[in-house]
Order: sequence, then structure tokens, then C-alpha cells
Amino acid sequence: MKFLSACLIVFSMLLQSCSKEPGEGGRAEIQGKVMEQRYNNNTQQPVGSPYAKAEQRVYIIYGDGEFHDDDVRTGPDGRFRFPWLRKGDYTVYTISECGQYSGCTISVSANASISDRKELVDVGDLLIQQW
Repeated sequence: MKFLSACLIVFSMLLQSCSKEPGEGGRAEIQGKVMEQRYNNNTQQPVGSPYAKAEQRVYIIYGDGEFHDDDVRTGPDGRFRFPWLRKGDYTVYTISECGQYSGCTISVSANASISDRKELVDVGDLLIQQW
């Protein structure tokens, strides 16, 4: 009887260790686009387009973490993607200037939830300000 109890405990621990947390190792993807709004003409354009800052860094947080787990840079059209993700909740963010004062920045973020192992989630546009 003790042997059976010990086997059940070990088996339940193995099942728990097989549960997949959000992060890399899946077949899903999160994508989006970083748009830039300039203070002097109030127009929006993709990051990387003429007169816009190229290669904006975009970060991702897996699950309910406090720090970013990975980052990518936008392409010439402002688009970014995080491929090979597992099911779970994610936060995608980038850094924006917040005013005409030097060194003032804010985080612009979007939440995403992957529920299917091959899902493509588009978080839309992340609008940053450039002074």
C-alpha cells in the first residue's frame, strides 16, 4: 500500500512538472506595429518610415512576470513579431517619450492571450510619441 501511495505522489508531481508556462517553445505568434506621432506635425507614421526613428525596441513579458523576457526590433515598416510562443498570457510593450522634457519616458503596452497552440495574435498599433 505504501508503494502505491508513493507511486501516486511521484506520478502527480510528474504531471505538474509537465504543465507548460507561457514563453518560448510553442507554435503561436504575437505581432503588431509601432506607430510614431511627432509633436510638431501631429501625424502618425510607422516607426522606420522616412523621418521616423528606425528599429524601435519592443519587449515581451511571459505570464505575470515583472521584467521583460525577450525583445525584438521593429522592421522598416514598424512591424514586430514574437514567434514560437506557447499558450498563455503575455504583455508586449515599448518605450515612448512623454514630453518635451529630456529623459521623460513612459511604457506603451498591450496585453495578449494565446489560447490555441498555433494562434496568431495581433496586438494592433502601439503609438509612441517623439518630441
